[in-house]
Amino acid sequence: RLSGRLQADDTLGGTRAHPEWRGQLNASDLALRSLPDGLEFSDGHLRATLAGEQLSIDSLRLRGAGGSTGGLLTGQGRASWPLNTGTSPARREPAIDLTLQAEQLRLLARADRRLTLSGQLQAQLRGPRLDLSGRLTTDQALFLLPDESTPTLGRDVVVRGTERPPGFGAGSPVQTQVRVDVSLGDDFHVRGQGLDTYLSGRLQIGKTPTQSAPQVTGQVQTVRGSYRAYGQTLTIEQGRLRFNGPVDNPSLDILALRPHPSQRVGVELGGTAQAPHLRLYAEPDMPDSEKLAWLVLGRPASGAGAQAAVLQQAALALLSGSGDDGAFTRALGLDELSFQGETTQADGSTLAAALTLGKRISQQLYVSYTRSVVGALGTVAVYYDISRLLTLRAQAGDDNALDLVFTHTFDGQALPPRTRRGNASDGGTPPRTIAPSSP
Repeated sequence: RLSGRLQADDTLGGTRAHPEWRGQLNASDLALRSLPDGLEFSDGHLRATLAGEQLSIDSLRLRGAGGSTGGLLTGQGRASWPLNTGTSPARREPAIDLTLQAEQLRLLARADRRLTLSGQLQAQLRGPRLDLSGRLTTDQALFLLPDESTPTLGRDVVVRGTERPPGFGAGSPVQTQVRVDVSLGDDFHVRGQGLDTYLSGRLQIGKTPTQSAPQVTGQVQTVRGSYRAYGQTLTIEQGRLRFNGPVDNPSLDILALRPHPSQRVGVELGGTAQAPHLRLYAEPDMPDSEKLAWLVLGRPASGAGAQAAVLQQAALALLSGSGDDGAFTRALGLDELSFQGETTQADGSTLAAALTLGKRISQQLYVSYTRSVVGALGTVAVYYDISRLLTLRAQAGDDNALDLVFTHTFDGQALPPRTRRGNASDGGTPPRTIAPSSP
């Protein structure tokens, strides 16, 4: 939707073959809006001068979305349409020089797509050749990734009425040359499909008339990123996307780890966007089954039925590429929601079935509440990781205790817990050798 007011005071002279316009053009209250695209420019004005075969844009101004807080887009330039006598028959070809300056311009203002830019662009048109160059910086951006892509029709579907008439677009196509440098700035936020991160880096967007699509070179890094997968929140320790060609196929170098003071375990993603390679990662290395147990449970698998079922679901999600298996848990604001069936300990005693709710407050502090299906009370446990080797555990309820837990590994394998007391499960905690303590 385009709106505004136009005032013109012009005179026409010369001949039919060489007309000459002279006068002034003034436009005010200019507004341009496209709600599906998030475009909303307002409070614009234009002052231009006509002199013979040339139009001079003395002043152009538009405000971005939000009015006075939407930033400014200003521009100057000139346009002419000289007669090219070198062609047969002779025809007029446009020549345009335009400079645009953005100052914290809010370019996109959709709820799921916001973009504010600053920088300068130069556009030059000579006949069919368009040159676009400049340097842009992102002041603020937020892109929410949809859970599913937009459905599209198959290639074998033909919609009647969309065919172009013969000769449509038969004129000389515009040959585009692009050289634009884009800096992502310090506030470029991407969220969705389990990903929540800021991005930084610099990209060069280029295109020559012989190329059908723009080419991108440069590198983008994740900053303070996390990824939600297999019911856990993984910290993106290393995230790099290297562009050297099409924008939709960068090379990937991503490492996401589950926060834990004594064991580095997570997923590593390599390859390219169109042919990614995903593998489980651990330092020190261990079998994939143990990596998956540490990733999902936060401890080695015991082989019990409930834990085996959880690991099977995580393995299925890993193979299918779907990691959104904890939507209900996230809706409750928890990191763990699990049910532990009745198990038998090494000393012959049994642990009743129990429901566990867990929340990681920080990388060092974890709180869980376990309620036995047969007990009268529940158990609240607080785990605080003092160092890579020492963890302080305090619990109250069915089993009251204060423990200092020491963990040591041999050849990359953690020692199993020596004793385990009460009805409370470990609630997603790492393997521990529990020191004796009084009730």
